[in-house]
Amino acid sequence: MSIEILAILAVLVAAIVGYWLLHRGKQSAAGQDAPRDRDNIDTVIGWPPEVTRLLSGGERTAYETLVKALPECLVFCQVPLARFIRVPRRNSYGDWLSRVGHLSAEFLICDRASLVIGAVALQSAQESERAAQRRTRMTKVLKAAGVKVFVWREQSIPTAAAARDQIIQRTGLPSTASVDDAHAEIGPEKRPSRMSNGKLPVADVVAEIPIESPRQEPPSSTWFDDLDGNPPLDAARKRGNP
Repeated sequence: MSIEILAILAVLVAAIVGYWLLHRGKQSAAGQDAPRDRDNIDTVIGWPPEVTRLLSGGERTAYETLVKALPECLVFCQVPLARFIRVPRRNSYGDWLSRVGHLSAEFLICDRASLVIGAVALQSAQESERAAQRRTRMTKVLKAAGVKVFVWREQSIPTAAAARDQIIQRTGLPSTASVDDAHAEIGPEKRPSRMSNGKLPVADVVAEIPIESPRQEPPSSTWFDDLDGNPPLDAARKRGNP
């Protein structure tokens, strides 16, 4: 093989290697700049918001059933576990949140003091394996916290009377009246009077809190500040930061 051919091959190999190194360097630089680019994206412009329904058809049916079955209780929908479950801080709260804290209970049954009594999970007719795993993890956490969990199938939601009997039997709610009796018990004459602005008077709200039950406040929203790598707002204020 002549010297000229060897020289040409050497030049080609050098060119290929140089091109590959240059391309790899650009990819590394792009990867380093990606977080900064994401930080510069406006939340509204980058992800144009659009309102959707909060509940599906089956979820609306289940909600209406619960409201009719337990008129003396409060029923909340799609509540993240982190909103009503408090956990020790000896381990990373961010790790706990990423595992189960972001999961939402489809329906929470609470007393008039907003203390959680039970939870209802709605199983769809075509539930995926991942959805079943999420429900299993959530149920495990709720049961460990002492919350009674009821799993309803979307295609066979119980009647209001059956739901009331089922929930009262397992949660130990004091009322044993029927659905119609329960509605009569909280008729207009027994409901707290409202002020002209439509809000409940402070005295009426406080009177609804059972004296024998502990006043458990929900987890502070400042816990979520840890996920951004910044100290909670309370800690920042103590140091004089805005």
